[in-house]
Amino acid sequence: MLTQDRLWSEAVILEGGKNRVLRVQSTRDAFLCLKNHWPIADGDAKRDAFTACERVIEGNDEPDSARSAFIRAAEEAKFSVHSWTG
Repeated sequence: MLTQDRLWSEAVILEGGKNRVLRVQSTRDAFLCLKNHWPIADGDAKRDAFTACERVIEGNDEPDSARSAFIRAAEEAKFSVHSWTG
């Protein structure tokens, strides 16, 4: 399923505890981050972001819809969210 990657119009920068900074720039990056490195096990925004990523990877939606859902999930997980342009 993860063979097709879809780049976003702009990367999302996440700051977490212990001076961790993650740069997420594509739907595949976001999917793997949510699956393998997320600080909370469950949440409405996390589930929505998974669904959005799957839709984009399957070619049923635009990459920035996954980006928006991923940002909401990051806020739910209490990350500090940034982008290059503000």
